[in-house]
Amino acid sequence: AVHMPRAIGSGRVTLCISSQVGCAMGCGFCATASMGFHRHLSAGEIVGQVLSVISELGPRHPSELTLVFMGMGEPLHNLAEVARAIAVLCHPRGLGLSSKRVTVSTSGLVPEIDELGGLSPRPLLALSLNATTDEVRSELMPIGRRYPLSALKAALLRFPLRPRERITVEYVLLAGVNDSDDDAERLSDFCRDFPHNINLIPFNEHPLAPFRAPVGSSVERFARALLGRAKTLVTVRRSRGRDVQAACGQLVQS
Repeated sequence: AVHMPRAIGSGRVTLCISSQVGCAMGCGFCATASMGFHRHLSAGEIVGQVLSVISELGPRHPSELTLVFMGMGEPLHNLAEVARAIAVLCHPRGLGLSSKRVTVSTSGLVPEIDELGGLSPRPLLALSLNATTDEVRSELMPIGRRYPLSALKAALLRFPLRPRERITVEYVLLAGVNDSDDDAERLSDFCRDFPHNINLIPFNEHPLAPFRAPVGSSVERFARALLGRAKTLVTVRRSRGRDVQAACGQLVQS
């Protein structure tokens, strides 16, 4: 788990938690993939991550906590235990979290996206997309060979959103791989038909992957190209924890 305080003095915390030990998805840019898949975490272990971290580091009240399932593992590969953990954490006798403060990120398991949409309580959905053609996505993320972009978009269109709710589309920018103007155009077109936010994540380099991070001007150019195509919210993630190899895509157990 990674504890990320927000602005100094605010008391608010984002906690990035894991759903598995290792991961079976094999994404080429992710350090966790080098571990392979070891096992699922139980609902108790997932809840235990949250309780252990807030006991040591805060926040003092659950209303100041935001949970993101973006640590080790593919949450929808372990959906039964993830769902049980969310139910406990959102229960009044648990932490009483609002399900709107819990986000589950997936690499794109289509049947499980549909299943997630039927949960109660239901968390927010984030999709780790990372490419705009089936060819490139399948090279970066083997799950793309099973579920092409057309099937993935259809699942997002089916996902039952609450009023003013949006799907977060996460896009790891890899220099010279998926950061062209054509990629920005295709990414905008992919997202056009459902409420969304786009979260750009400049690649956090690590020795287990051959990719490189784009320079700042390339990230800015890509973001401006998206904004020029459609009215949407585009954010650039300021990765935390690089100094201890705990930033997005860097979690690995040696």
